[in-house]
Amino acid sequence: MTKSRFEGDKNPWSVVPLRAFADSKLRETDLRVLGAICTFVNRAGVCWPAMMTIAELAGLKQRQSVHNSLKRLKAGKYVRQLQPKDFQETASGWKGNRYQVLWDGDEPLPTYEDLHVAAFLQWAEPPESIPEEKGSGDWDDLSHSLTHAYLRAVQRRTGQTRRFDNEINHARRLAEQGATVDQVTAATEALCLAYLAERRGIPSLADVARQGVTQSNERLP
Repeated sequence: MTKSRFEGDKNPWSVVPLRAFADSKLRETDLRVLGAICTFVNRAGVCWPAMMTIAELAGLKQRQSVHNSLKRLKAGKYVRQLQPKDFQETASGWKGNRYQVLWDGDEPLPTYEDLHVAAFLQWAEPPESIPEEKGSGDWDDLSHSLTHAYLRAVQRRTGQTRRFDNEINHARRLAEQGATVDQVTAATEALCLAYLAERRGIPSLADVARQGVTQSNERLP
């Protein structure tokens, strides 16, 4: 048997609305998709796993199967798809879908804080927009590694992605200053948390650099 890339990772359990098991309108596939989604929820039921992640955890081979199950789960008021406009975000502000699992079916929308706290429960996906780490020399190797450290820290803390090409020049400057991957990771995660608390969006690597990466001693949860 092929080992799942998720085995031994975060949550080894899933908390699913009990009413779903008595609903004859739901199919077995729907319950599996619901169980996969519920692996990532916070107390407000918020999560944003990628379709690929849901499919793998539910044991499905087709993304379309996940899509069809989600339609039935939304119709049955087990899952609500959240909209960026409801959280003062632009329509293009989220790269992936955000969901809210509904335990009773009539829960209010989550708060802005509920939405972003869920970032800590999501598994990091390898975004296609991030190229493989490579370089032709020591400085290039380090600047690429610093860029990847920043991109992954942003995704881990916010669920958002940034473009590699927009950040690499700032990474080169940090490489010249002697910054390390651990320093960039810590400084980026700390600034992301600060920006989320102030509703300021996503910090760029230039913003991180201005905070003093090599001097960062932030303690993260």
